[in-house]
Amino acid sequence: MQKFRVRSLQVGFVVAVVIVLARIGYVQTADTFLYQRAKAEWDADDVIQPVRGTIYDSTGGILAYSAAAYTIDIDLHAIRKKDKLDAVANGLASIVHVSPTTMLSAINRPGVTWLQLYPYLIHVSLFTKDKVEKLFDQLDLSNDLTVYKAYLRQYPNQTLASHVIGFLNEHGTGAAGIELSYNKYLAGKPGYSEFTQDTFGNPIPFYPTTTKPVQNGDNVYLTLNPVIERYAEKALATIEKRFTPQHATIIVSNPNTGAILAMADLPTFNPNEYWEYPASTLYTNWAISDPFEPGSTFKPEVFVGALATHSIRMNQTYMSGVDYVNGVPIHDWNIYGWGRLTYEQALIYSSNVGLIHIGQAEGVKNFYDYWRLFGFNHRTGIDLPGEGHSIIFPEKNLNPVDFATMTFGQGLAVTPIQQVAAIGAIANGGDLLTPYLVQKIVAPDGKVIFTHHVHVVRDVAPRSIMTKVTNAMIKVVDDDPQGNVGEIPGYNIAGKTGTAQIPKPGGGYYANLYNLSFLGFVPAHHPQFEIYVSVNEPLHTAQWGDWVATPAAKYVISRTLKYLAIPPHLTTAQKKQQQTQTSQHAIQYVSVPNVVGLLSSQSLHKLSDLGLQGTVIGGTGMIVDQWPRAGMRVTDGSTVEIEVKRADMSTIIVPNFKGMLMTEAMRVCSSLGLHLVPSGFGFATSQSIPASRSVPIGSTIKVDFSTTANG
Repeated sequence: MQKFRVRSLQVGFVVAVVIVLARIGYVQTADTFLYQRAKAEWDADDVIQPVRGTIYDSTGGILAYSAAAYTIDIDLHAIRKKDKLDAVANGLASIVHVSPTTMLSAINRPGVTWLQLYPYLIHVSLFTKDKVEKLFDQLDLSNDLTVYKAYLRQYPNQTLASHVIGFLNEHGTGAAGIELSYNKYLAGKPGYSEFTQDTFGNPIPFYPTTTKPVQNGDNVYLTLNPVIERYAEKALATIEKRFTPQHATIIVSNPNTGAILAMADLPTFNPNEYWEYPASTLYTNWAISDPFEPGSTFKPEVFVGALATHSIRMNQTYMSGVDYVNGVPIHDWNIYGWGRLTYEQALIYSSNVGLIHIGQAEGVKNFYDYWRLFGFNHRTGIDLPGEGHSIIFPEKNLNPVDFATMTFGQGLAVTPIQQVAAIGAIANGGDLLTPYLVQKIVAPDGKVIFTHHVHVVRDVAPRSIMTKVTNAMIKVVDDDPQGNVGEIPGYNIAGKTGTAQIPKPGGGYYANLYNLSFLGFVPAHHPQFEIYVSVNEPLHTAQWGDWVATPAAKYVISRTLKYLAIPPHLTTAQKKQQQTQTSQHAIQYVSVPNVVGLLSSQSLHKLSDLGLQGTVIGGTGMIVDQWPRAGMRVTDGSTVEIEVKRADMSTIIVPNFKGMLMTEAMRVCSSLGLHLVPSGFGFATSQSIPASRSVPIGSTIKVDFSTTANG
């Protein structure tokens, strides 16, 4: 019995100890949990969002910046309780410029307590925010609204260089262009402040506070020149109006550094309202994204490879017209050729047969070696997202017919930016450079944290070879058998056009769909800039690069030469005369007047009175745009382009073609938006639609030609 009592006491003691220990553990655990809950209720942290960095152009102009904006929440429950709903509606209506009825309908939300009033009180300016706060203070409702400060991304130039700059998505993160590729620099890093708060959310004095300072975003400076960019975009706007292509692009760069001076795309978009555009427009930069068959603009690179490997000489001859490769006939673009030509003339006349002979002399291995040396086997590395890659048949699987077509730019595909880099190597004497857009990045404190240095990928070929090809490209522009469309008096321009068929997805080519292009550099032997124009599937025109791409290139080149003050090539006598005139007459500058809203005749008189010349675009009528802008200072005698509000362009008047050469008739039809179907050769003798008749744009007109002007 005694043993039982002892055993019971022992068990009871153990149980009691276990209960006590369990209780202690529970209290400690609960205490920690309660402590954490209390701490969470009393501790607070404020996140301080950084201000995103600004994007500048090469002249210091702002392309993108973040402006302070405010979102206002209003306490509808309190306003109803105080019976001031009508007064608030009337006051807000006068501030945001809507009718009181509209505003009352917008804020009268039964069952809603706090309201963010979209779009009237979302991302408003400081001025609007102050007026709303003053209104609520006057109505004794100052405690019934809450203001949140944020930063709204602004793109002051609307669509200008939109594919280069990009945009921010709904989360405030870079989604395309420079905004995406340099997001880590532009975004900055948020700061925070941790403290213990009272019941009103204010910090309790003498309690420790932990802070991390905010780091605002860095500022990014581009190589983009806004004036040249505007020239490029004006040229594309003209192309869009006249030819309605699927897409188009213009790139202007410095071949000596790789710096991009302009990059314009069709279709374009406004990054301030990016949500209104399809994803295909927002995320496709045609200048860098999609490879396409370049056609004849690829021929200069083939010449470099053939000359550098001593496979050909420029003065060698061949018979143009047609060549048979494995029994397959391949014709020149004019079917019959031009008789016996030299290889240099093969480039001037853009003879496909000549390039086949050159490619066969060069050989497949050398061809592929120079494909790689020109950088076509990899992306250029330009500092933009979404760069595409080239396409070419594997060397081991190549057949003779495919190789023949590749020599004149069909059966392979490259991106526009790859062609710009490759032609830049010819222009600068042999160096393949990496193209780039960002020249420097500057921290908020002014410290330069990144500077771009010219990056030479490799030497492609000797300068002597590049000079030979350059000289031939000058003759392409000056001695073009289709007319000197790209020639600018006083300047040597090295150029080449391209007319490439567009392949079908399942094989073969579309019958009437082409990609038309022009590339070149100027001044040819001391190039200051190069240009590339590509127009995909233009309508209402002859399908030749000379009629669509070259005029756009000439527009940009001529204006850029004047803007950069690049003097023409002068003889010794002309140089002496110019020096004498310069010493006698100091340069005079004039402030450009505002002529928007005036009639074209009034504008021309106003410009003439100030010593300026006016070029009217679009006929006669009221001026809707001008360049240079009002207030800009230009040299005396400069030209101001003034654009007239155009009437309906759905119809045109058919001209009289009789007596015109075929090339002249094609140029006229291309300019007017007519589709020419020629018959015969030489001079026009008759036309299917009489002269002076009004027809819809895009109409087809058949014109007969004869070797004599009289038929």
